[in-house]
Amino acid sequence: MAILAAISDDDRYEAVIETAARLAQATGQSLTVAHVISNASASGAERSFRDEIESFVEDIGVGTTVTLEHLDRSGLRSGTAVGKQLVDMSDDVAVEHIVIGHRSKGQLASLREGNTAFAVAEGASVPVTIVPGATGE
Repeated sequence: MAILAAISDDDRYEAVIETAARLAQATGQSLTVAHVISNASASGAERSFRDEIESFVEDIGVGTTVTLEHLDRSGLRSGTAVGKQLVDMSDDVAVEHIVIGHRSKGQLASLREGNTAFAVAEGASVPVTIVPGATGE
């Protein structure tokens, strides 16, 4: 079984991975870091970011796998759609816990995009830890 850390290339990915790694260490689980990408094939920048993540997790002391996961962000309420796809992905593999970041949005952005972390928390069949952004974001 594994802890799933779902990240994007924003300023919260380190906090999400660190939180997931602490959970994995405490429970004796492995860690899967899924970098969510929007295109079916990864760009050079996305592959470079994956390499950066792999370097970041080298010394955390937990067996870690880093993957690039294409999730469709098109359409209205794209954040909600991504959240539902993450839930489906977690149901397909042996995941014990999901860790995901969150940043506050304005009311209009929330209505237009939805919220990935909240969609995951609502739909997941396993516990979900939401790592908030820094205060004042």
